[in-house]
Amino acid sequence: MQKNTRSFAGILLAIAVMFAALPVNVLAEVKPWDAYAQYIPNKAPAVKRQLRGTWISTVANLDWPTAQTMKIASDAERIRKSKEELVAILDRAVEMNMNAVFFQVSPGGDALYKSNIVPWSRYLTGTFGKDPGFDPLAFAIEEAHKRNLEIHAWFNPYRVSMDTKEATIASLDIEKSVYKEHPEWIKTSANRLVVDPGIPEARAWVIDRVMEVVDNYDVDGIHFDDYFYNENYEGEMKDRDTFNKYNKGQFSNIGDWRRNNTYLLVKELSNRIRTAKPWVKFGISPAGVWGNKKDGLPDGSNTSSGYTNYSRSFADTKKWVEEELVDYIAPQIYFSFANTAAPYGEVATWWSNVCRGKKVQLYIGQALYKVNDDSDPYFQGENAVQEFLRQLKFNGAKPEIMGSILFRAQDLSSQGKQQVISAIRSDLWSIKALVPVMPWKGGKAPAAPVQGKLDNLSTGLKLSWTDNDPGTAYYAIYRFNKSEKMDITSDASTAKLVGTVRKNGGGRQEYTDTQAQNAEDVYYVVTALDRLHNESGGLVVSTEQSKYFPDVGREYSWAVKAIDGLCEKGIVKGDDQGRFNPGQNTKRGDFILMAVRALNLKADFKDNFRDVAKGSYYYDAIGTAKTLGIAKGDGGSFNPNGNITREDMMVVAVRAIEASGIKLEKAGEEYLKGYNDASRISGYAREAVASLTKAGLVQGSGGGVNPKSMATRAEIAVMLDRLLDSIFAYG
Repeated sequence: MQKNTRSFAGILLAIAVMFAALPVNVLAEVKPWDAYAQYIPNKAPAVKRQLRGTWISTVANLDWPTAQTMKIASDAERIRKSKEELVAILDRAVEMNMNAVFFQVSPGGDALYKSNIVPWSRYLTGTFGKDPGFDPLAFAIEEAHKRNLEIHAWFNPYRVSMDTKEATIASLDIEKSVYKEHPEWIKTSANRLVVDPGIPEARAWVIDRVMEVVDNYDVDGIHFDDYFYNENYEGEMKDRDTFNKYNKGQFSNIGDWRRNNTYLLVKELSNRIRTAKPWVKFGISPAGVWGNKKDGLPDGSNTSSGYTNYSRSFADTKKWVEEELVDYIAPQIYFSFANTAAPYGEVATWWSNVCRGKKVQLYIGQALYKVNDDSDPYFQGENAVQEFLRQLKFNGAKPEIMGSILFRAQDLSSQGKQQVISAIRSDLWSIKALVPVMPWKGGKAPAAPVQGKLDNLSTGLKLSWTDNDPGTAYYAIYRFNKSEKMDITSDASTAKLVGTVRKNGGGRQEYTDTQAQNAEDVYYVVTALDRLHNESGGLVVSTEQSKYFPDVGREYSWAVKAIDGLCEKGIVKGDDQGRFNPGQNTKRGDFILMAVRALNLKADFKDNFRDVAKGSYYYDAIGTAKTLGIAKGDGGSFNPNGNITREDMMVVAVRAIEASGIKLEKAGEEYLKGYNDASRISGYAREAVASLTKAGLVQGSGGGVNPKSMATRAEIAVMLDRLLDSIFAYG
């Protein structure tokens, strides 16, 4: 028995030792993302401003045009098919509720645009330097802007070729090829031909290529990828001679000199872009990890990446952010939360800390291409769906992260990625978002649209409005149920954003909401935005809209019937732009004019108040009112352009009613008791207010009559309308 007990104790001890040897996270079931749980909510956070984009790769025909289309013999058919494919990519981006695309325009010392510096890209026709018969960048800009997508022109700054094959090298021997014109700049790195970044003239060549696009095309941004010094191993480029020639004793080691070369490129180009077109954004998408702390970089991340910006690309991307040389940075954090060398949460948090408080927006490059095509189990099957849900929720909840860019466009339609795509489309990006504003880029919110109208069509509800502000680039359309309070500023308002539409050339704009059918159930708010996404105030558009005055809408629904009725009777008119100005205070002369018209008062008069100019639009009305005892002045003056108070309006109204032959019943002080501000009514006006109250022509607002406040044009219209509706009762 004792022996058995000792054996049992030994077994227990062995089990205890075995469990002690297990990692703590196995016992506690700690997940790699648990440390970031506060930024991974159960429900995707509502974010009104969030950049959502995709890269469109042209190198090696990865995304566009397809290799099959590039090889089409007929130029006309190739052009047609190429355009069709690009439109399909842009339409897919819109379906995904994206708002930006990053279009590769120079993948290797070439151009997908009309260039005087480099040849046409081989990826357009299969032949380096061959004119494709159309301008791809111009077409892409036109089609992207039609769909209200930002388009950033993406350059690979130094790459010349994708391989070093004899046929490739032979193809480079053409006009405008940097390989032919500047062979002294060419190096071999990562089995590709590249331009040596250490040569100042080569740096100027890169900048000139970019500025050619900035100057000649209406792009929204300029974008660099991560290829600066791109080597399989450090020193592969063999640029020691370049270092010896151009260093001039400034740097003690070649690494610091290389980092300065990329720094100068970014700084000089940034200054050039900001001088030429301040509204054009400049951004870079480096590899995910700047540097590992373990490699002696105290400011680095807790990672063990084998490829870093600082030590392998010789690109001090952190310094670019700190000096605000770029407008955005989009690190390619192509790792899962469980990645042991570079966990997503660690890397994204590191970048968040770097960008905090800087005039640099942080977007995250997402590894869509890895879904079901990577050894990491978290990028496979249902795990991939959950991983992307975690990453994109994290991005939405982390305040410094202002967007995501998916690599790459063709993967949006790839069969093997559709589980993830469906999850993004139906959950994370199920509602639209506006591009974040960069206040340091300038820009100004346009004037709010005017003259809104809502029509029922068989295809949906058609909104139309007018906008003549030249600063408007596009419009945002929000839809609310009739019972909902208007909100177009909070993050929650993104749920009401049903569409954006580019401004057309004319003043009259329109948008059809195909998802709504009953105009009586909803109202809309339309705002105008400039190209930097600064947003105007909103124009309310609904069926509660004046038929005659575009500025009398839902907020004046209580006055629409009265205003339209008076307009139809010729009693009120709009200004020279057709507006009624319902919220404006009413001039004394305008009120006399409306009252005289409403009651059709007539009188022969020989004189008028001395401050009522002969020939003024209210001259005859005031003269009539003076003769009939309706208008009374002070020392021979009437002050027609002064604003009329509510109690003065009521005194004049009673005089006008009585002058028309209608006898109002006298009313005592008891009719004023319902007003909580009755004590503020002047003695001369108390009887008039009481009489109008008894007749039902005046009602308090919020329990008061506000006697000293100025009467608005909408308020006066309502009172006159009530008077006309009741006129026969007092005739």
